[in-house]
Amino acid sequence: MSKNISRRDFLRGAAAGALGLAAVGLTGCQAPAASAATPANTTAADPASAAETPAAGTAAAGGTYTPGAYSATVKGYSSYITATLTFDAASITDCVIDAAGETEGIGQAAAAEMASLIVESQSADVVSAASAAITVPAIQKAVNNCIAQAQGTAQPLNENAGDDSGDPDDWLGTAPEISDSEISSTLDTSLLIIGAGNGGMMAAATAAEAGLDFMICEQNAAMGDTRHWIGALDTNAMKDANVTIQKDRLLNEIARYASYKCDMDVIKMWMDNSAEMVSWLESLGMVPSLHIAPESHVGGNNMEYYVPSIWHTIDLPEGSKADSRNAFLEEYIQQKGYEISYSMTLVRLVQEPSGKVTGAIFTDANGAYVKVNADNVILATGGYPGNPKMVKALAPIINECVTANSYYAPDTGMGIRAGIWAGAKMDTECAPMIFDRGIVAPGVKAGYIDDGHGNLVFPGTMGQYILGTQPYLKVNKEGKRFANESCPYDFLNFAASLQTDGVYAAILDSDVTQDIIDYDQYGCAQIAVDMAHGDAVIPTLEAEIASGLVFKADTIEELAAQMGLPADTLTATVARYNELCQNGADDDFGKEAYRMHSLDTAPFYGYYMGGSLLTTCDGLRINRKCQVYDTAHQVIEGLYCIGDCSGSFFSGNYPEYFVGVAVGRTMTQGRYAVKAILGEEF
Repeated sequence: MSKNISRRDFLRGAAAGALGLAAVGLTGCQAPAASAATPANTTAADPASAAETPAAGTAAAGGTYTPGAYSATVKGYSSYITATLTFDAASITDCVIDAAGETEGIGQAAAAEMASLIVESQSADVVSAASAAITVPAIQKAVNNCIAQAQGTAQPLNENAGDDSGDPDDWLGTAPEISDSEISSTLDTSLLIIGAGNGGMMAAATAAEAGLDFMICEQNAAMGDTRHWIGALDTNAMKDANVTIQKDRLLNEIARYASYKCDMDVIKMWMDNSAEMVSWLESLGMVPSLHIAPESHVGGNNMEYYVPSIWHTIDLPEGSKADSRNAFLEEYIQQKGYEISYSMTLVRLVQEPSGKVTGAIFTDANGAYVKVNADNVILATGGYPGNPKMVKALAPIINECVTANSYYAPDTGMGIRAGIWAGAKMDTECAPMIFDRGIVAPGVKAGYIDDGHGNLVFPGTMGQYILGTQPYLKVNKEGKRFANESCPYDFLNFAASLQTDGVYAAILDSDVTQDIIDYDQYGCAQIAVDMAHGDAVIPTLEAEIASGLVFKADTIEELAAQMGLPADTLTATVARYNELCQNGADDDFGKEAYRMHSLDTAPFYGYYMGGSLLTTCDGLRINRKCQVYDTAHQVIEGLYCIGDCSGSFFSGNYPEYFVGVAVGRTMTQGRYAVKAILGEEF
């Protein structure tokens, strides 16, 4: 039987519950006071509630257990983790943790260390020397659930349920059926925000500013990473720099990138309101800076790309002790009397028979079910890059051209799936964000491989090789040039998907440092320009020779031999490329003349590349207020969606020449959705 408590009582009771279990040595992964610690703890610490639980053995009865083995399965960083604990009547006698799919030397090391420590301390509240910020809380969650099972206060937790059907095409699964008797605690709030990333934190800060009764739940033990590059229009920083934007061109260019498979009104909402969002951050003491785009022509002959100066970075107020914008916003909402509820994993949304969304069900840090009733729900759960089954089904181009992982593995599309279970319509086509930086050794193909533990992973050993995003000569495995190298990040990867194995080779000479300076790239590709100005390019290349990722030779023929490329073909390709460079016109693929640099200065360098997946940007279809549409294009009452789990903005690609547009959109949506709920949209 669940216990109905308020959001603030829940947070206060969590601390009391932790103390109650600490008395018998059973404290689990209790997040700091800011955490939504476990309603199961709250219930166990409450004598009236404990009396309602038909437990065979409870902490109140002296910490005894029902002897036997109990298992729980939870989502870790890159795989599902299973903990199996064995109990006698008074203690934990054995702990086995299967985390073979976690990162070697990090998550796997934490699991091995924690298994023995848990038996030694008779608690999940142990400290691992491994820096596994996602894996460790996941293990603790599984262990705490096993303890609760042995005490008779919880059902077995299996976060892989519905994902392990064995059907490779069933990425959606079905919404879990959770009975009222399985609910440990029920909370009431006006607004429920699911996800404490860039969008969720902006929504939470806006709600806190308004004094709205809200709750923000985050599946991990820490908030999402802050993305620092923000795309915005008409900001004070732009006005100070006398920068103006061709708004009609920007709007239509974004739509053209998406082949108009977008809602231009959703795009306009970002354009019209991003300045207010940035200005509000300024009111908190933050300091935006504008990065001016180079004036050089970008694109092939008569095919110029629009590269507007919308890229902002935002510094924290001087003297702030926060280490990121999201951490600063967490401090802000704490000052207003609110907390992030951590380790709350979304299970499903809750609806009335009419279809109105009225809350959600989560599992907490102990695996107990928590129901949150709310007038409105905002999904801010990110994309699905960490879910290979969804990727293969919804974005097959990724499997054809990606070799490396730079995504946040816990982003598994749960918010999208929960929205679809509630009747939402998802974008028809994918919108992956792929960087052309997935350096790999010769012979490696694009696409998923099995890691030996049943997990699908990309084969690259490096998340991003920043020198990849430069428009020097690129050839396929046959040694032939196949595209204009001067294009948005993912475009070259898409072109490579039509080539052998979905990968390609970059060919450079010893003048590469000056070449990169002359290319004058914008956005994160500008990092390589900064490296060039600091004479760091050649050392960066040389550093990977020993690893077998970069090759160096005195002749093109020798370089071809080292890389397994046909020497005659590569030599002819380089000769043709040099001829075009000397003529000052790329008659073959139309690259800008100023980015045509001949390869004639030994030694020569080469390496193979594929894509590096950062995230996905297709999601639930929304209107300008961020309300979610159902399959009949009607608004689902009570449900909002922002950021990478929302759709209607991108399609087919990420328009990277509009630097920061994804995060700018996400943060603007976070603020605007709350304003829309309050009836204050601007």
